[in-house]
Amino acid sequence: MYPHFCGMELKITAQTKISQLLEVDRDLVIKTLVSLNKKFSKLKNPVLRNLLVKRVSIADACKISKTEIADFMSSMTEIGFKVAGDCVADTESNNVSVPFLEPLDYLELDVRPILAQDKDPLKEILSSVKVLKTDQGLKLINSFEPSPLIHLLASKGFTHRVEHVDTDTVITYFNKSGDTATDVLTIPAREPAIDDQQFDMLLASFVPEQISYLDVRELEMPKPMLAILEQTPNLTAGHALFVHHKKIPVFLLPELEKQGLQYIFKTFAPGNINMLIYKK
Repeated sequence: MYPHFCGMELKITAQTKISQLLEVDRDLVIKTLVSLNKKFSKLKNPVLRNLLVKRVSIADACKISKTEIADFMSSMTEIGFKVAGDCVADTESNNVSVPFLEPLDYLELDVRPILAQDKDPLKEILSSVKVLKTDQGLKLINSFEPSPLIHLLASKGFTHRVEHVDTDTVITYFNKSGDTATDVLTIPAREPAIDDQQFDMLLASFVPEQISYLDVRELEMPKPMLAILEQTPNLTAGHALFVHHKKIPVFLLPELEKQGLQYIFKTFAPGNINMLIYKK
């Protein structure tokens, strides 16, 4: 037991988010998980960590890494966490309640070429979801397991199964239930207006020590969004994040709004947008 560890205040279950564990003691939790399974070494990378833990539960992480949930929980109790209930039974119960039923046909979408062009494939994915026919599923081919998308579609009634073909090929199969409402999977209709004058006035209201800077122009998709989301939880009232971007990240904006953050843009040059994210 680690004497100064405060994890005992958080009782964990199979549905506890990995992010909640990391908030208690990120370095200790990551070190412990890597000792348990080397696949968790991805958590050392800030960008991959944000991708993997934002909506991923302990049960999800165990499934992805092929780790026994009992072993995972045992490693967490060794460093001070307390386990609430029978996590193995809870996980088995959840799996039974949402079985994946193989559809009759699949609409196939390979988003690797889209990512290779430094583009965000979310618009194409949601467009494909909207045109699925009865008894038809989506076969999504990617280079990694799209955990945020899995959780998004799960909240809309989709079930899924994942097939790891090789290190660069991951196939995720999605199946919708008969009453799944795909009309709620909306795509931003338009980009927000750019206000150069208001941007300058707002920027001047912050003292230099209140502004952090981030340049994502050279990052491949979807790393710009992930890099920004890695920084936004640290924003407090009176502080701002100045982002150098190639374009207005329309799919990022709803996530910022969920975090209670404001944003404004300024055109610096073609393919060069300044973005200020802040909290009132």
